Amino acid sequence: MSQPAKAAWDSGERIIWITGWAFAAAILIFGFGAAALTQDFSEPDNAMRLVRVRDLLAGQGWFDSIQHRLNPPDGVPMHWTRWIDAVIAAPVALLTPVLGQHNAEIAAAFLWPLALLAVFMMLIVKISGEIGARDELKRETQWAGAIAAALAFPAVEKFAPGFFDHHNIELVLGLAAVLGLMRMEQKPRAAGLAGLALGVAMATAAEAVPMVIAALAVAGILWLMKPHKFARGLAWLGGGLGASSIVMFLTMVPASDWGRPVCDAMSTPFLGLAVIGGAVALVLGAGAPDSLTSTLGRRLGLSATLGSAGLLAMSVLFPGCLGGGYSAMTADMNRLWMSQISETRSLLALASDDPTMIMSVAGAAFAGLVAAGFYLRSHWRDASGWIVLAFLLSAWAVLAWQIRGSAFATAFAIPFGAWAVAKARRDYRNKASAIRLLAFAGVASASAAAAWASAGEALQGGLTPQRTLANYEMRTSESKSCLKAESFKPLEAAPKGIMLNQFALGASVLVWTEHSVLAAPYHRDVEGTMTMINALRSTPEAAREIVIHSAADYVLVCPSLPETGFYAHNPADPRTMPEGTLSAQLGKRFYPDWLAPVELGDTPLTLYRVVR
Repeated sequence: MSQPAKAAWDSGERIIWITGWAFAAAILIFGFGAAALTQDFSEPDNAMRLVRVRDLLAGQGWFDSIQHRLNPPDGVPMHWTRWIDAVIAAPVALLTPVLGQHNAEIAAAFLWPLALLAVFMMLIVKISGEIGARDELKRETQWAGAIAAALAFPAVEKFAPGFFDHHNIELVLGLAAVLGLMRMEQKPRAAGLAGLALGVAMATAAEAVPMVIAALAVAGILWLMKPHKFARGLAWLGGGLGASSIVMFLTMVPASDWGRPVCDAMSTPFLGLAVIGGAVALVLGAGAPDSLTSTLGRRLGLSATLGSAGLLAMSVLFPGCLGGGYSAMTADMNRLWMSQISETRSLLALASDDPTMIMSVAGAAFAGLVAAGFYLRSHWRDASGWIVLAFLLSAWAVLAWQIRGSAFATAFAIPFGAWAVAKARRDYRNKASAIRLLAFAGVASASAAAAWASAGEALQGGLTPQRTLANYEMRTSESKSCLKAESFKPLEAAPKGIMLNQFALGASVLVWTEHSVLAAPYHRDVEGTMTMINALRSTPEAAREIVIHSAADYVLVCPSLPETGFYAHNPADPRTMPEGTLSAQLGKRFYPDWLAPVELGDTPLTLYRVVR
């Protein structure tokens, strides 16, 4: 068996890395560059991140997490980490004196994600090389990995110009952890770097928790089987995880919140998970006496005892977090708001709603699982494959629960898919035949998420009547027009105030105007969002009481948004017909006498002043 690829870069790897990055960057700039130049944010999170960057540059305090223009006067404490705001704000601040703030923001919209894309591609090339080296296919697998990564939608689109959201840095940190763990047998300190990356990732977003669990689990299992090879690495992993989490906690969480059990952002529960998990890893890897680790049975007993004690401590100390970050949401918020967020749908729900979309969301990730099975059948004694598989399975667990896990599952599947492509290519070159050529073509297509997306679109076109597709495409185009930057510019002419708005419009109002909003797509904004939802799904008479008693000065809707029909078909009073709701009335541009239309000019948005 060949040795794993060396850590140091060589000229061949640099060429592959740069080529893969340039290829991916060209695709993303071509697809998203124009929107980034005009700051058209198709994803509300990108707009909201820019709002936070502007607020930070305008002097908002480091520990002040409140978005003050969301559901004023109290505002909404956001669950996003501050350090990303600062990293994006830095180039904006440096370039503003030269370019002006608007152009500096556009420059940062290209610099930040494309720089992260370079790191993402570097890690993919490194990890793919480690996987391919076992079959003397290092170079071939690296090339296949770079190409697959460039086509790995929906993962690679997180690095497109204009994407300020945190998913791209989470992908980079997750892959860095994978690479560190793959090298911990030869270099135990590499596992410490993996722990550092995971601590930062968990402090950045709660979706990193499955990766932390996967890392501790796979490193623990490797220690169980081969303690003499993996004990030091396990200890370094625990130390790195605990140390970085402590630093991030002290840096990101104000002292006044140290005792508050927040379940969706860096807080005492997250720190507890890192410290307890890290301490268990340290004890198992470096602190336990030989009498407790000399046999597999004793190691299993010790790890089970310490692990169970850690889980018990977490459940006793933080019982409110057992249901996850959304546990504080009300039943109505889940039913009436969460169901409208496409990325929070489960894979099962997607299968019933739009089965062809599963190919785009999970096709490449599934192919990666299949390739992993073939790889591990030949290399079941090798730790690297199991490490990558652990992260892939953790991403699949998230994907099955919410399809937002698709980006992570697709990314962690790339090394296995790249290995399968390289192996199929070698098999064909060793003995050319039509069957082997077809096999190579099939494996290459299956490893590219873009191919799955194209196949899904083709299948949908074949199964859905053209009239229905045309109607859907027209409605989609109209809906997208609601979120374009120029649609919000006319709102600036209206006197500054608070808007009761469809939540899809909230982030764009904040980024493009000085107005405040009640609703935006964030689960902590329960009061503002439910006020809006209950008003729009009520009759105009009942809605008046809700709106009058709110802080709203205006009502803002875009009739083309799916929200309009959703509220109409989910009335507050089951006896109300859909057309009798305020949402349906405003969707037809009819309005009650307690609303006065505000002339906006050429925009799909409609604005009404509340008459009190």
